[in-house]
Amino acid sequence: MAIGFSVLASGSKGNATLIRLGGASVLIDAGLGPRTLDARLQRVGADRRHLGGVMLTHTHGDHAHDLTLRWMARHGVPLHCHPAHLDEAGHRPGFRELARVGLIRTFDDRPFLVGPGLWAEPFELKHSGPTFGFRLQGRLGRSGRPSSIGYLTDTGCWDSRVADALADVDLLGLEFNHDEQMERNSGRSPALIWRNLGDRGHLSNDQGAALLSAVLSRSGPGAVRQVVLLHLSEDCNRPGLAVQTATEALKASGRRASVFAATQAAPLSDLWVKPARRPRAPSPAGFPWES
Repeated sequence: MAIGFSVLASGSKGNATLIRLGGASVLIDAGLGPRTLDARLQRVGADRRHLGGVMLTHTHGDHAHDLTLRWMARHGVPLHCHPAHLDEAGHRPGFRELARVGLIRTFDDRPFLVGPGLWAEPFELKHSGPTFGFRLQGRLGRSGRPSSIGYLTDTGCWDSRVADALADVDLLGLEFNHDEQMERNSGRSPALIWRNLGDRGHLSNDQGAALLSAVLSRSGPGAVRQVVLLHLSEDCNRPGLAVQTATEALKASGRRASVFAATQAAPLSDLWVKPARRPRAPSPAGFPWES
């Protein structure tokens, strides 16, 4: 059974990615306002009234829109977040309303069930505040191979632990935020440039490509057949440039994959993630069907 992967929006003005398995659907982040979220979901044939939950990478407003969190509280949609997210943003109205009606589900570093047949394994990233990437794995029923997705955005650096967490996925979503030279020559404030280029900022195209190469070196044949580039800067990057950088990393690794650049303006929809026809190495923490 394939997992549906639709990036509704990716960038500094709002982030949300829809994951579908069978009749269930969840979001990674809810950084769009309710009206925009409605419109984007409709464009990919979905409806926010059918959402089974939201997984939160971090609490910045472009990933956790307060009006959408408050809508979730009114309509019974749970939020999966880390306790550190509540320490940082629990005072905000959306988080308070979700807590008041008992719709906050906290995760730690272990895999957790986010929807029927769909599990998420979080791993910590470095950004300006507690931030997490996810490895998602899902299947319907007790037989057949699971499909897997790696999702990482909003981090200024990575290490072997992160590359290990993303190894052997079928679809890999990675931040390719900026071209370093474009960032340095952008005319932005020195403080913003320093932040974006720092270890707690955002991955550049070259950093994203290096992480992609590291994941590929850890992955068996047939893995990582789709690559989605996330959180591209509208001012300091170009989709074609990011795709070119990722494609060069694939060629250098002797791999082939379809490469897509997600944008802020329109959904990247209807990517279907099917399991590779090969033995799969277990994830670092282990999902239930791997025990």
